[in-house]
Amino acid sequence: CKDEIEKLSVLASKWNFQNKAYLLQAEEQFSSMNFDLAERLYDNAISSSKTHKFVNEEALANELAGYFYLETGRRNRSVHYFSQAFEKYNEWGAIAKANTLTAYLDESDRYR
Repeated sequence: CKDEIEKLSVLASKWNFQNKAYLLQAEEQFSSMNFDLAERLYDNAISSSKTHKFVNEEALANELAGYFYLETGRRNRSVHYFSQAFEKYNEWGAIAKANTLTAYLDESDRYR
């Protein structure tokens, strides 16, 4: 998988693929329990999506980062990412998808 991601990173348009490569790498590092690198890669994916104006992919990167923080025991930090995902999904027009995140946001409010 890693070789394929690197190959696509080289061959594909940086504009179109950079954020996707970061997100795939973040997920790979998360599954390998390399949490420090995963954290940086999620933020890179979000930043690249924002720079290239891919609102839907910015939403997805925020959502996956939210799950990452939730799964690594940083519930308070996950709220920020889920909130950003909620906002971006709504901006993109994916209201039903955004509403699926309210369960995580509502649950997080109980732990504050």
